[in-house]
Amino acid sequence: MPDLNELAAVIRDAPGLRAKRELALVASALPSIDGDDAALIRHGDDHLVLAGEAILPSLVERDPFGAGAAAVATNVADVRAMGGRPLGLVDTLVSPDREHARRVLDGLAWAASRLGVDIVGGHLTLGAPPALAAFCTGVARTPLRAAGARAGDALVAAFCLDGEYRGAAPLFSSLRAREPDRLRDDGEALVEVAERGLCRAARDVSMPGAAGSLLQMLELAGCGATLDLDLLPRPPATPLERWLVTFPSFGFVLAAPPDRAEEACERFTSRGLAAAVCGGFDATGVLRIASGGAMADVWDLARDPLTGLNG
Repeated sequence: MPDLNELAAVIRDAPGLRAKRELALVASALPSIDGDDAALIRHGDDHLVLAGEAILPSLVERDPFGAGAAAVATNVADVRAMGGRPLGLVDTLVSPDREHARRVLDGLAWAASRLGVDIVGGHLTLGAPPALAAFCTGVARTPLRAAGARAGDALVAAFCLDGEYRGAAPLFSSLRAREPDRLRDDGEALVEVAERGLCRAARDVSMPGAAGSLLQMLELAGCGATLDLDLLPRPPATPLERWLVTFPSFGFVLAAPPDRAEEACERFTSRGLAAAVCGGFDATGVLRIASGGAMADVWDLARDPLTGLNG
């Protein structure tokens, strides 16, 4: 059985989660921001979904192709987490030279073609230290808001486990492991669980990993949750301490009415994705992890808010 206290410390100390604490600056300066994966703007009977991501400059410098691909994948995941379909993406790129810029642009184009989103514009500046940001719009008929999770909901986790890690980095990519048609259809599972009322809330698993991304969701919803590590889908032979802080190219945590949770999982598993009910939401405001009947606290949001953002 894993040492739950050690795993709880791994989650708390993950660089991706520690970085989220800086969002407290946003919470204090822009109190109207709700901290969700993307912004929603009512548009007729639908909602426009607006997302944006800045890529870590060290990654842009070290791996320009990978950074370009990540800029697309992260934006698409943010739109999908809201129950939306991506429509188009623009980027802003600063590169030291033409060759570096070409590699970033190649990564953007490659990932966009695989995920089925058009790059419709952008901006390029040469001769300065590397920086990359991208912005995506989409449309959602029935949005999934992270703040919609409720005490008593079932916790569903869904991942694509086809793929590989990029070296020692906590990045697990499925973009090469699945055909483009399947990659594009994978995201439709989020639209289906939203429009069929199978889930109330979702958040994509990003830099904080599965538990850290769930913690962000709990802060917005004003809930607590227990994550059962024995039921959490993960790639074979991948240690828990690595998987819990991994940023996958396809990973989501969702809140489902208990009587709809298995049906929600089927929307993913029918596509060859991994999904399971692996815990539940409660009213404690505490994130806990469990295994083999034992339990450990990870974070008490009442005593120590993560970002100060709330739904």
